[in-house]
Amino acid sequence: MAHSKRNTSRPIFTSHERAMARVAWGTSTARLSRESFLPFASCWLCLEPAIDPVACAHGDIFCRECALSNILAQKKEIKRADKAREQEEREALEEKARRDAEAQERSIREFELTQAGLSIKRGGGASGGKEKTEPPGRDGQAENGKSGQDNGPKTGEKRKFSLDPDEVARIADEERTKARRAIDDEKAS
Repeated sequence: MAHSKRNTSRPIFTSHERAMARVAWGTSTARLSRESFLPFASCWLCLEPAIDPVACAHGDIFCRECALSNILAQKKEIKRADKAREQEEREALEEKARRDAEAQERSIREFELTQAGLSIKRGGGASGGKEKTEPPGRDGQAENGKSGQDNGPKTGEKRKFSLDPDEVARIADEERTKARRAIDDEKAS
């Protein structure tokens, strides 16, 4: 017995299967007659015999009027697409500026709360993403139960402070990114 249980595994079809295939796919092929081809020197745009013919570098023939109107239509479409692209870029820049301003406002508000002596904790889903403020002192202890006294510099050593503009810019970018992420998390929940 053949591998497959269907008749298609055999090279021979029954007359009934052949008739079904004829009905489904057809046996006649379409032939291109003389009417299927454009007459010589016909415009490729309007499909009529070319009036005042012009040819492109590839040898395609066009009516001068058809070619010029097509070029003008293409230029209008390109201008329209450029305007749409510029509008989208402008809107994207405005959105980015709005998000940056919102992130900066949030950073300032968090800084002011921190300076006022309140620590900021962002709530999960139960509080609706609102900020919680708690008095300092609860977060100050290390995870292992010790206070952070062992982590400081050794006695007798001076710490040197240097202000590097690249480091300041990097920290500012990180803070903006954190603020944006917090805003996006609040909007999502």
